[in-house]
Amino acid sequence: MTGASFAKWRGSPNHYQGRNGLHVDHITLHIMVGRLAGTDSCFMRSSFQAASHYGVGGDGSVYQWVDEANGSWADANWQSDCSGITIEHEGGMAGVPVTDAEVEASAKLCADIARRYGWKTLWHDASGNRAGNIVLHREVPGTDHFGCPDRCVNALPVDRIIKRANELLGGDDMSAEDVWNFRQNGVLMRDRVQGTDAAANATKKELFRLSQWDRNTHASALGNLVVEQPVHGGAKLGDRVAGIDSKTSQLITQVTALTEAVKTLAESKGADPDQIAAAVEKAVKAKLDKLRITVMDGSDEK
Repeated sequence: MTGASFAKWRGSPNHYQGRNGLHVDHITLHIMVGRLAGTDSCFMRSSFQAASHYGVGGDGSVYQWVDEANGSWADANWQSDCSGITIEHEGGMAGVPVTDAEVEASAKLCADIARRYGWKTLWHDASGNRAGNIVLHREVPGTDHFGCPDRCVNALPVDRIIKRANELLGGDDMSAEDVWNFRQNGVLMRDRVQGTDAAANATKKELFRLSQWDRNTHASALGNLVVEQPVHGGAKLGDRVAGIDSKTSQLITQVTALTEAVKTLAESKGADPDQIAAAVEKAVKAKLDKLRITVMDGSDEK
């Protein structure tokens, strides 16, 4: 469903399928001449043959009857219906005033619509030429609702709603709940954050499980994953490390044995072991100095 995330979905049958090739370029403001509950009852009946996209109640409740992907049967003009988002408001008759909570909810709804359609500001063309992105129902050609929404008893304070909506668009009063319910690429920010948090917790649990030491195998699953990784030459990392460890152990054993042999020989001959070691070092150095190394590439081979 396309629309405001904070609206309560009601689902009226009274709408166009799609928008007849048009795109959304304005919001049409209406007044109910009654209360939200009564309007809801009418719009839910197919025989009523009318419905608006949204309705705002005196307590700040917001209903949605028509998906924004479809034009609503509200403006008595198919072009306006198919290029606009229509909003009904409680009020318009004696004993049913437009409340502060209703004004705030309507402004929030208008700002939400503007953000989703990329409008930086909302404005109403008071000349009646409908140049702005806010249109009053009485200004739509073909309508017989000449007092709707601002020229009737308990009328809609249009300028106040637009002013407040623009304040919200400017970020002057965006609550935490507004951020939490913001849609990014069709996904609520609350769902995106909760999904990220759940994924992080799942990763943490899996790493903890993999790192647990197994007394029977004397290893951990994570350790096994590491040693099974292939390295240069195709060998496994564990095998390569084991090979290096084995060769190191062999070298240590050989050096130790040679050291003991030198000491034994020196003692049997009555020589000083340190002098023998120095003599061996001198001899090795002399051999290295005479060593000639030639590096050849494949092109030199006959």
